[in-house]
Amino acid sequence: MMQSHPASIFCIIATEFCERFSFCGLRTILSLYLRNVLCLHENAATVVYHIFIMLCYTMPLMGAILADNFIGRYRVILYFSIIYLIGTVLTCCAAIPPLMLPPTSTSMLGLFLIATGTGGIKPCVAAFGGDQFHLPEENHLLQRFFSTFYCTVNLGGFMGMVVTPALRRSVMCFGDDACYALGFGFPALLVLVSIVIFVAGKSSYRIKQPRDNVTLKFMSCAWFAFRKRIKYNPRTDGPCCEHWLDYAVEEYGEKLVADMKVVFSILYLYLPVPIFWSLFDQQGSRWTFQASRLRSEVFGVTLMPDQLQVMNPAMVLLMIPLCPGGAWPLLPDLAPLQKMFIGGMLAALAFVSAGILQIGIERSTLQVPRHHQTGLVMMNTLACAVDVTVHGAGLTTVDPHSTSLMTPLPHRTLLITTTCPVNCAGRVMKKHVVKQELKTVAGMFMPIVIGQNSDDQIGLYFMDPNPFSKSLTGKPKLKVVYVGDTGPNKNVSIVVETEKRLSDIYYVSDAPVDHIGESAYMCLQSGKFRWRAASADGEVSGSGEGYVRPGGVYVLCLRERLGRLDAAVLHATNPPNELHLAWIVPQYLLVSVAEIMFAVSGLEFSFTQAPKSMKTITIAAWYVSVAFGNLIVILVAQTKIFESRAKEFFVYAAMLMIAMLVFLRIAQDFPSRSIEADVSSSESRPLLHHRSKVISVHSLSTTSTQGFSGPGSSAASCLGLMERTRPSAWPARAFVHVATPSTGDHDATTLAQK
Repeated sequence: MMQSHPASIFCIIATEFCERFSFCGLRTILSLYLRNVLCLHENAATVVYHIFIMLCYTMPLMGAILADNFIGRYRVILYFSIIYLIGTVLTCCAAIPPLMLPPTSTSMLGLFLIATGTGGIKPCVAAFGGDQFHLPEENHLLQRFFSTFYCTVNLGGFMGMVVTPALRRSVMCFGDDACYALGFGFPALLVLVSIVIFVAGKSSYRIKQPRDNVTLKFMSCAWFAFRKRIKYNPRTDGPCCEHWLDYAVEEYGEKLVADMKVVFSILYLYLPVPIFWSLFDQQGSRWTFQASRLRSEVFGVTLMPDQLQVMNPAMVLLMIPLCPGGAWPLLPDLAPLQKMFIGGMLAALAFVSAGILQIGIERSTLQVPRHHQTGLVMMNTLACAVDVTVHGAGLTTVDPHSTSLMTPLPHRTLLITTTCPVNCAGRVMKKHVVKQELKTVAGMFMPIVIGQNSDDQIGLYFMDPNPFSKSLTGKPKLKVVYVGDTGPNKNVSIVVETEKRLSDIYYVSDAPVDHIGESAYMCLQSGKFRWRAASADGEVSGSGEGYVRPGGVYVLCLRERLGRLDAAVLHATNPPNELHLAWIVPQYLLVSVAEIMFAVSGLEFSFTQAPKSMKTITIAAWYVSVAFGNLIVILVAQTKIFESRAKEFFVYAAMLMIAMLVFLRIAQDFPSRSIEADVSSSESRPLLHHRSKVISVHSLSTTSTQGFSGPGSSAASCLGLMERTRPSAWPARAFVHVATPSTGDHDATTLAQK
């Protein structure tokens, strides 16, 4: 291969490597950027993420039409790559605060251009590589090219999903410990490199011009037949046609109409397919958010939620040899449609697993009271236990220097009685019982700091109502509370500093309201932090350190007595993440097997059953099914009908199971088409019972630009699985389809000697 076309093949492979590295890396950090930097609600971030993915799988229609009918593949790749580059630059600039660009609108424009660019080139790159060979003479070189091509593509996607999140977190920029500007800037640089490499190889490319407007013929024929069927009157126009497309036979010919009938039968079978993609693509949104609620320390290293998405491609690489058609198959060899059905059911089970995990997360997390309820969070700064009685609700004991919770409580004015021992850890309390009324706020917690005033009396200090919700990023949150009287002109300041030397300063008011002052929340890196308090006159001074874990919500209570710091206690008002990252592995394992069974088999089915002249239409329909799947997620997120994320996961699982049962029923009546030597086709028994071992390069060609993370991604070609046993129904010489996402000409097929 490299001896015949060294420059052109190298340029195409290197171009695709850079593009996949860029896209997969950018997509991996996107959902967290939308939520954490643009401050979108999780539902809004989910909607934007899936609109972006939907556009990425709708734009291939535009790319395929332009390449097949107007300007050819080379120009489509070049022009859309430039659009892609502009989009990545805009997204990077939106993440640079000194530029003072409107971050949300600039990011949305950049994402739209990125979706347009990657979608436009998606169906063209692999086929353009195939154009560099003279077929059928160089068939063996073509197969070697695709083997190298897909390995490189998958490697680029894998590296992007690992490296880009690491760059985002390992570098501090613009006063933040997460550098999204670098996370988006590095992919932009890779896109620029890919364009330079691609243009550099122009002199050695074989560039083919469009031959026939097959896509436009398809649409015009369907529109013509539809209009004629609507206008048809059996009384005046004679006998009715058997199929609605038959109305276009006189205008467009029997061959085109016959091919279109096959395509529409495939499209009918595709109707339940979007439900699968609606679940599959939530790995980059809902599952990433779910991972931010897990304890992610592995062997002393804290993993990032967006890095967990790499589990899917890694598992796909490991399991491809164990699946049907692999080197060491452990699963039975089944018909493509049977494998799709099983894959869909496995994806549903993956969401059942995700729902079970979400129940565990919700149970281990402090849940905000409902709109007609409230709750008490009591933080004891004393060195002795304190009894707290809420009249009409119950009694609780708050241990020394600890936190206690009473929820749910009715939303009304509460009468609270607090009692401590007269001798509180060696300190005599002049007043050890206090009663006080508290007016509650619905849907919020009422935080109470239990302390001691300057007259040696137990006191209750009420903070502002607070939901104590975990941070969107999964980082620990810290609030500093100062209890006591600072006096005029003392200028008390409290500095909190992390191990990375990032610090926040809180200035205490000279006259705190009700003798208590509190700061805003600070998001810290997990691990140790140090604090120090000081006043201008030097009376109030002290320092200490604490330890915070991912997901925790902490309150650092500093209590002043007689002008000096008397106590400093760190309270975990919402406990840190309890469940370990290992609990998310089963759902990734199930969805990875589901991808192999469903996506690869679906592509095999599409390419072996579609007529030669309609392969562009078929692959475009496959991409559009992915777009519709993301549209389903958008609609569910926008309706906000689920209060619990666990219920949402279970409903998705039920939807997919029902969709797969419908798919199984449709598939039972679908006739297979055996591919003859002259590419003609004939009907056979239902394809549900027809076995095929064709899971080679043709099953991967349309996913060349998706790398690991997109639908149908696979590394089968990397494993040298090019030789396959020929099904007994095949003739001695058969066309095996490869690289046909955007063409229907003879050069998009490989004549395989079996």
